[in-house]
Amino acid sequence: MLIEKGIENIGPEFLNQSFDPGNKFSIPYFWGTLGIVYNETMVDEAPEHWDDLWKPEYKDSIMLFDGAREVLGLGLNSLGYSLNSKDPQQLEETVNKLYKLTPNIKAIVADEMKGYMIQNNAAIGVTFSGEASQMLEKNPNLKYVVPTEASNLWFDNIVIPKTVKNQDAAYAFINFMLKPENALKNAEYVGYSTPNLPAKEMLPEETQEDKAFYPDADTMKHLEVYEKFDHKWTGKYSDLFLQFKMYRK
Repeated sequence: MLIEKGIENIGPEFLNQSFDPGNKFSIPYFWGTLGIVYNETMVDEAPEHWDDLWKPEYKDSIMLFDGAREVLGLGLNSLGYSLNSKDPQQLEETVNKLYKLTPNIKAIVADEMKGYMIQNNAAIGVTFSGEASQMLEKNPNLKYVVPTEASNLWFDNIVIPKTVKNQDAAYAFINFMLKPENALKNAEYVGYSTPNLPAKEMLPEETQEDKAFYPDADTMKHLEVYEKFDHKWTGKYSDLFLQFKMYRK
């Protein structure tokens, strides 16, 4: 069980998540969202919501992240459903809507998206905020937006393996990383959002107020972590995603 020293620096909205109630086994290290990165020189109107991706003017312009939970999740969210839905009717409705997105899809990729967006070879991408921050750093034409209606909230967490040989050193490292001055340096170097509130308050004001990477409270209320699915539902989402990828325009 992780000790509580320093955990008071972590924002309460980042604690007690469904995957670790009470934070008995993990401490948030970084956090972020799933959203839309776009090149403002390649679109006439910036996308702000998931539904915008279906606009006909985005034909052959969108790169999707190659992940079942991510793609089905954005589809579910666009219909007002939870990205963790296990409702067969909602999932069927979602896949049918995603089929209508295929004319706008340029490619379904993973790490390759970063190169495409940085080099102005794609107008829009669905990606994680951490990846987006690195893209924006390399290309000033790129912007990132979190759809305010709903999206994914992800975490990088620190945990201690059961097989650790020096538990005291592991705890000392965690407490070291929880110190605001160290969390600040870490956030500035990596470029990801910090859950450490005193560290955030030491960031430049423009960074603290950047809603792309530090969404407002109302947006945060609509973000969900991915629930861990059992084999049945992991397989179901994978099958639906494969059907979508095989669909011909």
